[in-house]
Amino acid sequence: MRYKLVLFDADGTLFDFDTAEKQAFEKTFKQFGINENLELLHKEYEIINKAIWRDFEQKKITSRELRTERFRRFFVKENLDLDPKVISPIYLRYLSEGTHLLQGAKEIISFLFGKCELALATNGLADVQNPRFAGSDLAKYFQHIFISEEIGHPKPNPEFFEHIFRKLPHKESAIIIGDNLVSDIMGGNDFGIDTCWFNPNKRINESGVIPAFEISDLKELRSILI
Repeated sequence: MRYKLVLFDADGTLFDFDTAEKQAFEKTFKQFGINENLELLHKEYEIINKAIWRDFEQKKITSRELRTERFRRFFVKENLDLDPKVISPIYLRYLSEGTHLLQGAKEIISFLFGKCELALATNGLADVQNPRFAGSDLAKYFQHIFISEEIGHPKPNPEFFEHIFRKLPHKESAIIIGDNLVSDIMGGNDFGIDTCWFNPNKRINESGVIPAFEISDLKELRSILI
């Protein structure tokens, strides 16, 4: 193996977050009698949610605030008479049940198992990510799981990576694989480890952030990591 430690981002890299999130959204709002225009409402929520997660990565908002603030903004925009403090835990419970994997995720992880140390490195909420991971087909293959809320710092902040490498002394032989050019690739680059951008939709990279490797299919990792 070229690397002793392989860090995998979770959502959008191994886990199909889009499916899990959409299902959680629809189940939550149907529970409160909202059955119409759910697809349109979800698209509006996605815009707000992605913006607030960018704020989280930049430490403009805490994970505790994020939980309800995204719904507060959404309800104001859509003029919905709902309480974010009531909605949020229900939504998070449904989201924690979403263990859908992306194509090729289980195959590449099972292939790497035993050949290197495998760690999950995710920005997320602990009460969502821990049960999702534990209930997935990947749990038995990973030795470590690092969640930003438990660490106290999100990717791409160096404190996130410092926490990992205080526990795992493999910085000189580590790589992070993720779909986010900022949190995964810029974070890894700035910390001095190799990076691999998972780009299944073959987006044009205009960010100025340059990964060491780029793939569009998880099976391509075999030739990079071995």
